[in-house]
Amino acid sequence: MSLDLMSWAFKQDIEPPAKLVLLALADHANGDTGLCIPGQKSLAKQCSMSVRTVQRHLATLESAGLIRREARMRGEGRGRTSDRYWLRDQGDNTGPTRQTATTKATNQDDQGDTVVVAEPEENRKGNQPLAAAPRQRKPDPLWDTMLTVCGIDGSTLTKTGRGQVNAALKELREIGATPADIEGKAKAYRKTWPDVSLTPTALVKHWGSLAVKAQQVSRACECGQALNNHSDEVHDILMRGGL
Repeated sequence: MSLDLMSWAFKQDIEPPAKLVLLALADHANGDTGLCIPGQKSLAKQCSMSVRTVQRHLATLESAGLIRREARMRGEGRGRTSDRYWLRDQGDNTGPTRQTATTKATNQDDQGDTVVVAEPEENRKGNQPLAAAPRQRKPDPLWDTMLTVCGIDGSTLTKTGRGQVNAALKELREIGATPADIEGKAKAYRKTWPDVSLTPTALVKHWGSLAVKAQQVSRACECGQALNNHSDEVHDILMRGGL
């Protein structure tokens, strides 16, 4: 635990739940480098939150520039390993100073193993950036719509979850489905099974049986009166220039 980092975390102007997660990271962090490697389950237990809530606040902290996250490589046959986090300030003088020398930090991941990590070598060479800019994902309206209707956070998708979404979208692309079709079928699904979770796999499975209510189109006669409420008497008056 670093008292300097804890003090810095307390001074950040962010919402209380996110600040609690930041304080938990500071509690795990190395005081010289700001590096820590706590597991998300450990953070969730420490902050009395769900793992999904912790993930949401970590994304908030990362977007605010208060932390930098780096995914760790997974060894063959091993489960998910904890990400690396570096705590840093937003350009003020209240945050801890990053050192460029090789440093080590010891924290415990979700499996309870002790992990010793050196700061990445690329961060110690001159003035190179701390991390490469993330590769921009090519816009995919079908993908975005599917995640939205199913309530899926794309930043937390596992490899298995991503594969399930891609498999569902492959079938929908083959039949020429549009984002509007997905939204309509999702509404029909929830109306049919209000107590059942909507997943990409379930939506595709029941796609053909989900009836989408067609929108009523209002058409007008040459007299200007809507056909679905047409009156011969009013029609004649309007055509003569009355009313």
